Amino acid sequence: MKNLKPEQLEAVKYLAQPKQGGLTHEQIAEKVGVSRQTLYNWRRGIEFNDEIKREINRNTMHRIPDVIDSLLTQATKEQQPSAKAAELLLKTVSMLNDRLEVEDRTKTGDNQATDIDAMKAEIERMKLRRAK
Repeated sequence: MKNLKPEQLEAVKYLAQPKQGGLTHEQIAEKVGVSRQTLYNWRRGIEFNDEIKREINRNTMHRIPDVIDSLLTQATKEQQPSAKAAELLLKTVSMLNDRLEVEDRTKTGDNQATDIDAMKAEIERMKLRRAK
């Protein structure tokens, strides 16, 4: 953000609004005092786009509780509950994610492979205990 010019920050305000505040890129460029090509070039920059995302977040944070409430309503409808709404709700509250995390338990603290024979012996002990 500190590297963006005042004209860029003003353009960000328009671009972060729903439907760009009803303006075309050409109109936004005119309002901030640059050419349409300059605005296009800015749109290709990572820092500029990151600032647009941050501005969208700032503009929408106060609506998040309403969105979550709506997801909850859709997910728990008596007739035709929405599985997608339930999935999104659980992802939103960090109770569900798409990552599969696998823990490597083949190494011990001193980086030596776990003794396979010891594991087999433990399995046999468990089978005997269960059989009793």
